[in-house]
Amino acid sequence: MITESTKPVLTPNGEVAVIEPAPPFDPRKLVRNAKTLFLTIIKYWWLLVLCVILGGIGGWIYDQVNEVPDQYEASIVFNLETGSGTSELSSFASALGMSGGGGSNGNIFSGANFTELFRSKKIGNRVMTTPVTIAGKTDLLVNFYKDRSGALRRTKNAEYLGKEFTFPDTALKYYTTTQMSYLDMFREYASQDLEIGNLDRKSSFMELTVKTDSDTLSKIMVETWLKTMTSFYTETRSQKTLELLQLHTGRRDSVLNILSGEERKLAKAQDFSQYMIMPSGRVNEQRMSQNTTYLQGLYMDALRNIDALRTSLIRESPLVTIIDEPTYPLPVTPYPKWKAVKIGIALGVVLSFVMMFLITTYQNMMKKLQDS
Repeated sequence: MITESTKPVLTPNGEVAVIEPAPPFDPRKLVRNAKTLFLTIIKYWWLLVLCVILGGIGGWIYDQVNEVPDQYEASIVFNLETGSGTSELSSFASALGMSGGGGSNGNIFSGANFTELFRSKKIGNRVMTTPVTIAGKTDLLVNFYKDRSGALRRTKNAEYLGKEFTFPDTALKYYTTTQMSYLDMFREYASQDLEIGNLDRKSSFMELTVKTDSDTLSKIMVETWLKTMTSFYTETRSQKTLELLQLHTGRRDSVLNILSGEERKLAKAQDFSQYMIMPSGRVNEQRMSQNTTYLQGLYMDALRNIDALRTSLIRESPLVTIIDEPTYPLPVTPYPKWKAVKIGIALGVVLSFVMMFLITTYQNMMKKLQDS
């Protein structure tokens, strides 16, 4: 009787073939396979033990070579509110006949540009050459970072840099080529220890994190980095306004000097005019009075422009609101000891099973060849 499961089918060669049903599940076969695996493990127990020991030793050696001290993490959460001095500066520019139009330019303080700016060479050099005080000792931050952050572990000449080399407290233009090379190296290490990003996708809060071997160094670094970035932001956004302020401050001083001289001349002329009888003698006095009034008007205009520019500087200055600042004790990340040992043991077990399979397969193949 041909059932549905044994229904004949036509092969591509034109022959009739019958599809045989799959054999039913036999639990005894599963038990036999498990028994064979168990006997194989018992037979090659020495191979399993050897691989486990070698894997554990390899993991222990890895821990000894790569173990680092506990890492202290300092994080600061802040919100940067950009100022706007548009109204005063625009009105001042209109008074000077300057056009305020033009297309919008790329803003380095927004989006991915802002986070990359934290790691830039310009900001990094300012941070690393900032004098700070730790444990009553004042020195450049780069010297503290060199000695306390654990960065010397990444260098090839740690002994020289740790005992004999130090960065001088002077302008970067006076640094030698060797000093600048080492400064670039430690700045790159510090940038790798730095993390900056949004605290949450829906929030404008930013989180700045630094992780080093020292809790004091981590805290000072994250605070100095944010302070330096804020100062750079203020300088960049207020550069044009500062130039205008400097220009009109010099103009105010010049007008004041001329006005003071004209007022002294006018006072002398008024003293002499009391003894003059002819009206023609007062012409010079009237001319001086007109000049003085005109200069007084210029001086008052200069004062108003300077006040407008100073107000604009205040509005352009960013408001950095610290939401969460680092406090002691800082969160610490210990080195995961014995993790590499556990991984090595697990790899040893897997390797031993693979070798047992290969040995058993080879022996079975050789036995079949001999029997044939």
